[in-house]
Amino acid sequence: MNTIAFCGLDCLVCPAHIAHRNDDQILREKTAAEWSKAYEASISPADVNCTGCRSNGIQFSWCSSGCPIRKCAIEREMLSCGVCTDYPCEKLGFILNNCPDAKERLDAERAQGNV
Repeated sequence: MNTIAFCGLDCLVCPAHIAHRNDDQILREKTAAEWSKAYEASISPADVNCTGCRSNGIQFSWCSSGCPIRKCAIEREMLSCGVCTDYPCEKLGFILNNCPDAKERLDAERAQGNV
């Protein structure tokens, strides 16, 4: 399984992925509370489960139904945003500006000529 999301984030360090992998109810509860506050949303501990953005399993509810990046990559049949001919695009703005590791991963994929 590829644990790098379409946007370049590393699923292995995501609390929803860790909570699912380790069946960690305390982490689910803590993450639900933090994300509910941070995103001004109602997120329950049951929502904090994910097998990874690019997996066929469970995705965090936002990633599954609301993430415009994931939706775009799936529609375009891209393995990641780094190999898209429109990279970088507006959809990635927040990620590229706030997550340098994700940007480095996408830039590396692009540099490998996988476009």
